Amino acid sequence: MRADVMGQPAQAGSVAALVEQARLASLGMLVAGVAHELNTPLGAMHSNHDVLQRALAKLHAILEDDVVEPSELDEVRRIVAAVRNILDVNNLAMERMVQLVADLRNFGRLDRADVDWVDLHEGITSTIAILGQQARRVQMVTEFGVIPLVRCHPHRLNQVWMNLLLNAAQATPDGGRVTIRTERRGAEVRVEVADNGSGIPPANLQRIFEPGFSTKGGRVSMGLGLAIVREIIEHHGGQIAVASELKVGTTFTVDLPIAGPTGNGEDQPGQHGGEA
Repeated sequence: MRADVMGQPAQAGSVAALVEQARLASLGMLVAGVAHELNTPLGAMHSNHDVLQRALAKLHAILEDDVVEPSELDEVRRIVAAVRNILDVNNLAMERMVQLVADLRNFGRLDRADVDWVDLHEGITSTIAILGQQARRVQMVTEFGVIPLVRCHPHRLNQVWMNLLLNAAQATPDGGRVTIRTERRGAEVRVEVADNGSGIPPANLQRIFEPGFSTKGGRVSMGLGLAIVREIIEHHGGQIAVASELKVGTTFTVDLPIAGPTGNGEDQPGQHGGEA
């Protein structure tokens, strides 16, 4: 049996303090995730640095003499080849760290105005990258349509994608599938986050947007996460709905006005091409 629920309007000011607490908790989770993702490339570079020091010490010892013996020349070749391989590994590690920092910067929109015309696909893609291991344990599939830029608070919408994608990943078994779809629907853009997890019991489905509601071991164990999601979407003049079927999966649907929270569509940029 499939159940559908629309997120009901939140009472003004009723969740403000709880939302702020949950944002701080989300920040802590994000920092922990970034630290974990940085640890692997940094560990590789740290280990390689020691190897490079020892290799250069050997080269220095060989080249101290004016004459290099044939046997020493072979050793030089081996050291140079090893150094080249180490540098290749370090390049990959640095590229990973640079990309992670770029994804983090994009997620927080540190270089953008508070309200801006934004490519939602870019924010969703960066959020998936920031999720790291949580995203890699399931199959994250993007089915992006052709949508325009949306006028919004970028960092707040990225928090929506973070909560919805993390919730979907946690509700989906290893190797499962989470699908993110986007499309334009008139004056709005629709974003769907669908998983093939265990689904939400109808009794819980009626309460998942309540601040502080959670179940032990269930899909709504995020507690304040979905209350925050609803508060942010309503602030943008949008709506969120959820449909779920036990043992089949759950889909969250977010509809956002293209013109933004104030409805001011002046100087609207053109369409943004996506991938089908």
